[in-house]
Amino acid sequence: MKFTGVTALTALAALVAPSSGAKSGSGACASGNKTLTVETAPDFVRPYVLPRFHGKAIMLTKTQTITFSITANSSGGAFTLVQHNGKVTNWLNARPHIHKTYHEHFYCARGRVELWTKRNGTSPDQQQEEARVASFGDYGNVPPGTIHTFQLVDPDSQLTHAFHPAGFEKLFDDVSSGRFSSEAHAPYVPDEVDEQPYGPMTPELHELFEPLDLFAVEEQQYIPRRDFVNGTASAEGLNWHNGTNELPKDNTKPYYVANNYGPKFLNTDSGYKVIQPISTVDNSHNGNFTMGTIIMSKKRDDETTPRVTLPHHLGIQMDDGQLVLSVKGYKTTYLLQGDVAFIPAGTPFSYHATVPFTKFLYLNAGPNGLEYELLKRSMPWGFPSYPVEAGFKAVQ
Repeated sequence: MKFTGVTALTALAALVAPSSGAKSGSGACASGNKTLTVETAPDFVRPYVLPRFHGKAIMLTKTQTITFSITANSSGGAFTLVQHNGKVTNWLNARPHIHKTYHEHFYCARGRVELWTKRNGTSPDQQQEEARVASFGDYGNVPPGTIHTFQLVDPDSQLTHAFHPAGFEKLFDDVSSGRFSSEAHAPYVPDEVDEQPYGPMTPELHELFEPLDLFAVEEQQYIPRRDFVNGTASAEGLNWHNGTNELPKDNTKPYYVANNYGPKFLNTDSGYKVIQPISTVDNSHNGNFTMGTIIMSKKRDDETTPRVTLPHHLGIQMDDGQLVLSVKGYKTTYLLQGDVAFIPAGTPFSYHATVPFTKFLYLNAGPNGLEYELLKRSMPWGFPSYPVEAGFKAVQ
């Protein structure tokens, strides 16, 4: 294992010109000779696939790493996606803080993570504190101005962070303990000892953090609650893994969605797709970001492959199964659990599952993303699985 010094981010790449609207069709996109697979996120906007535990990574602490899978450069400033890997700790992995510009999203991809959010308003209904123990597939939404923090609490955990607009990864670069690399592509350093790396805030730290949109909250102002019962501590008595989780209409309100406990819809255009939105334009502080999961059935021989051209940039993080991705001009690529893909606006592509119950997380830099057309031809569905028999039609 080797470590190198931290490097600065390069200048932002220009945005790819978006198309006027989403287009869909059938049949796989024509393949080319170029490869989609990269070793690190590119410094400019292009389609790519980043394999699991590949890419530029930094040491957040002795046993915790941050991997940059979609960056300000690679997304043209649209959104950032990073993977936070590490072992269990007995201390908060970040000082409680707020962002004034960035909207942050938490998605537990492995292990367990404790999450805290508190509204930072003046009235009682704007000061509710919520806390959750998140496991695989659980989600937290943190609008600008929300006090929040997090802590890895399983021996092997991954917390995926998404930020929009892009650029917050610069903070991880600037405060890191150096670059992380592993010839074996290990996710983090397996060391028994990892002491809390930070102490009290100082004027110098405020001067460092605040230009990067991290505003630390003084300890006397906020102490995270730890009165969890069945994985939840809720000021409003909200459901967690015990009932339906609603998405609020107020885009300033933080909220959580437990895996498979949010809204679900079934699309049957080509095979089965169970779509679970976890953040819509109504939940985005600037109305230009959506996020959710799609569960797909295996492609049958008599089914066509969905072909799509989106007006917004699309990110994918694989949860389960195997996804075939064909992008015009590139070699067909197979995605497995943990792989990340980025497809720029206006880029024709097709996708299908090669194994049953393939699942991925989607991120769209706009309101008309991958799920937009699918939901138009979907029906409300009460289950995270699709029908047993082939041929069921959601829309006649």
